[in-house]
Amino acid sequence: MRGSGANGLPLVLLLALWGPAEAQTSETSTPSESISEKTTGISTPTTLEFSSTAGPSSTMTTFDEAEKLPFLNDTIIIQGFSKVPQTKTFTLESPAELELMCSLVISNATNAAKMETVWNSENATFNPETIRRNETHSKWCTRYLIKVRNEDQMRNYTCVYKTTPEIKATFVLQVPQVHVKSDHIISYVGDTVVLTCDIGNGKTQFNPSFWIWYSNNGSGEVVINSTLMPEKYSFIQTPANTTKLKIFDLSELDTSSYWCKAGFLLGESKGKVSLKVLTYLTPLKPFLVIAAEVIILVALIFIFEVVSKKKEANTEVGKEFEQVETLKSEDSNGVENSTTRHRNV
Repeated sequence: MRGSGANGLPLVLLLALWGPAEAQTSETSTPSESISEKTTGISTPTTLEFSSTAGPSSTMTTFDEAEKLPFLNDTIIIQGFSKVPQTKTFTLESPAELELMCSLVISNATNAAKMETVWNSENATFNPETIRRNETHSKWCTRYLIKVRNEDQMRNYTCVYKTTPEIKATFVLQVPQVHVKSDHIISYVGDTVVLTCDIGNGKTQFNPSFWIWYSNNGSGEVVINSTLMPEKYSFIQTPANTTKLKIFDLSELDTSSYWCKAGFLLGESKGKVSLKVLTYLTPLKPFLVIAAEVIILVALIFIFEVVSKKKEANTEVGKEFEQVETLKSEDSNGVENSTTRHRNV
């Protein structure tokens, strides 16, 4: 019993010491493995996405393939070998994939079997191709596909048929245009006026991402802020395709050009309203001018008559004086003659 107890004690102590050491080893190794796993999880996608030596990453390629833009198309039909370039406006509100097509309609008598075409945009030439007639041998069609994603792509695109002379047709890309209700408004001091701009027509309405009003009186553009001057300005933007600027308590200083600007993802569009503020005496100015002219005319007539009468009076006095002098001279001549006769006797 004593021997067994003595032999078992060291074994128990050995096991007790071995257990904490193993537990400590397992505890210290676990964070190291965790950090390694986290580091691997971060570095792998970073290397794929931002590596300068590798090609496009798989995630970016998947994003491009998943990107879907609305598809829109338009066509310009050219009748015969017209020398006058044709133009067509294409209104675009947001990014889209466009198919621009030119269709040259010619007679069957044209013997050409093929034709060279190119597309131009801002002095750049691209998409050259050799085209053939359609099945009916009456049309030559060329097209250009473009994904419009930013404002820089909103420009003119021209199809060119390499004939003699060349035949051209141009697509003008633009954002929806702003229309003003009245481009010239006249009001009076102390009144309230409302300036209105909108976008679209009866069939189509566009909703800009923002509206901005600013004035320009020749010294520069000044953005109108109704929050800072609520007693002077007020904005009304209902519905979204319409904006109204309300100006209170007009003064002659409010005479200016006002611009409304609509912002879209592909650019901006703006309209101009000219406001002139008059005083209430302004409409009377023409009448005052006429009255002044009448008074001046009457005064001139009066002066003319006075001067004329004076001249007539002076003329009559002169005539009377001449008559008196004539009579005196005649009387003196009569006396001299009688004296001479008496002497002769």
